[in-house]
Amino acid sequence: MPSITIKNLPESEYKKLKMRAKANHRSINGEILHLIKSKLVEEQFSVKDFLENAKRIRGQINTVFSEEEITTMKKEGRE
Repeated sequence: MPSITIKNLPESEYKKLKMRAKANHRSINGEILHLIKSKLVEEQFSVKDFLENAKRIRGQINTVFSEEEITTMKKEGRE
């Protein structure tokens, strides 16, 4: 099985990784593998599935907003 070495890992990042591993009852190596796997799975989403899901959700919303309401909501979200 392949292995890797991480060089120049800042001490502060190592401490965070160590605390995270302890909190999740994993070894540091196990935590690193978990993080890598979860990131790789996260990146495998399908754009087609995402758009279909957005259309499905949009179909469940029966409210039509005016341009003025949309502008107001945008401004409120930025405050």
